[in-house]
Amino acid sequence: MSFKGYRWRYLFKEITAPDELVQKYGYLLAQLLVNRGLGAPPSEKGVQFSFSYLPFLEEATDRILSAVKSGKPIYILGDYDVDGLTSTAIMYKLLKRIGAKKVVPFVPEREEGYGLQPHFVNHFYKRGGPGLIIALDNGTKEVETIELAQKLGFEVVIFDHHTPGEKLPQIPLVNPKISPSSPGYVKDLSTAGLVYVFALHLKRIGIVERIEDLSVLSALGTVADVVALSEVNAKIVKKGLLGLNEKDVPSLGLKFLLEHLKRENLNENDIAFRLAPRLNAFGRMGRARWGLQFLITEEEEKAKKLLRWMEYLNDLRKEITKRELQKVFDYYERHPDRALIYLSPNIPKGVLGIIAGRATAALGVPALIFSTDGETVVGSTRSPSGINIVELLGGVEHLLERWGGHAQAAGLTLKYDNFEEFRRAFMERMSGVERKPPTLEIDLPLKPSLLRNHSSLREALKRLEPFGSGNRQPHFVFDDRVEDVRKTPYGYAFYFAESGLLYLNTDSDKQTLPPHLKGKRVRVVYSVRKVEPLELQMEDFAVL
Repeated sequence: MSFKGYRWRYLFKEITAPDELVQKYGYLLAQLLVNRGLGAPPSEKGVQFSFSYLPFLEEATDRILSAVKSGKPIYILGDYDVDGLTSTAIMYKLLKRIGAKKVVPFVPEREEGYGLQPHFVNHFYKRGGPGLIIALDNGTKEVETIELAQKLGFEVVIFDHHTPGEKLPQIPLVNPKISPSSPGYVKDLSTAGLVYVFALHLKRIGIVERIEDLSVLSALGTVADVVALSEVNAKIVKKGLLGLNEKDVPSLGLKFLLEHLKRENLNENDIAFRLAPRLNAFGRMGRARWGLQFLITEEEEKAKKLLRWMEYLNDLRKEITKRELQKVFDYYERHPDRALIYLSPNIPKGVLGIIAGRATAALGVPALIFSTDGETVVGSTRSPSGINIVELLGGVEHLLERWGGHAQAAGLTLKYDNFEEFRRAFMERMSGVERKPPTLEIDLPLKPSLLRNHSSLREALKRLEPFGSGNRQPHFVFDDRVEDVRKTPYGYAFYFAESGLLYLNTDSDKQTLPPHLKGKRVRVVYSVRKVEPLELQMEDFAVL
């Protein structure tokens, strides 16, 4: 049994890289590619991209340019997550660059609800009268609200990447998921990616000159939304990272954030674990509109003030998450079961998903974490691979007010009076589910010293970047003797006889090491978090 309870899967024993791939890329990169089902690094694939792959792009362009020319009010309605914030900021900056005078960017707070809702339409009507509403990262399913907006005199355009419902709105809907002819790598675009492609289209037809810096915002939204880093997304992220590292950013807030972090050679891991969580902290802590202002303000003092608020809110989010996560672990220790169902009035809705994800990762069971005001219960769920949470919830949907998601993550709302019945019904469905330990896929045996000492190996890994969904970070395995172990605020520092220092993060204070590790030989799985400069992290280990 490994320390974290993973089932280790040695991919190199199951899959053999073909000779032609080895000759083209070398053994290391070739094996990493076949382990991921890839024939080439995503960002190096020569895909044929056509703007015609995006349905209604021309119609949306005509409607937006007409509103700009006529001077109508343009209302941008985004979302409170990073994809929503960045896509809204891209559209706002783009419209200002092409001469729009009356642009109102707006994102809801989490408590106000998600998407194009009637009260937001009424808010726009009272604020400036009918005009053009551009819904970003939402709106695909809001057919009735769109009809209401049209009756009030609004025109509507949507850029979205969410799965459509049975009925589509009769407006320009730029969503590749409604088009059977759109390739998979186009359907993988986040909304920030879609809006950046719209910017490319405007440049192509001579409407705008400079858009390259906007790729930074698109990269942030792409990585934060955990969309597959297939061909087009990989190129967007690489371009955005180039802008980040050259400090070519379209936002004073981002400029000051990069100066504050003092990190060089940023990669997608820095976006995922340093930039995105900070931006997300605004929405998670009920200040999403501050997050939007942070990205679009052109006032230095305001940007610096919002940066200080960002750091405060992010620290508060981490403190609350750590405290509530420990309570969740304590509860599960007292009530172990096939699934973790936990309800507390003290958990902010914005951190429910984080806690559910970390609980599932640590415990290997579906985690359903709920907050309540005494009348309504709102929850976020995560499940380990092999257990489809949507199928499980589908059997109890008669008890739910609203719900939706995908195989490993879902959100749901129900009445407080139905919660205990929901708990019993869900656990009854879990009784027929076989519990399997989570799987840790291992690419190859490779000692850390080889990566540290051979630049050719690091160059091979750099060709596989950016890492993310659909192209996970490389995982390697090695054997070594433990010379010392020291506790740190975030886990443990391991000192190995041959491999030097590696850090192991833990999810709970109760995750303690086996006794008497010093001097023992262990088998270690580690990941490459960053190639240049090289950052490695222990993922799991087992005593030999």
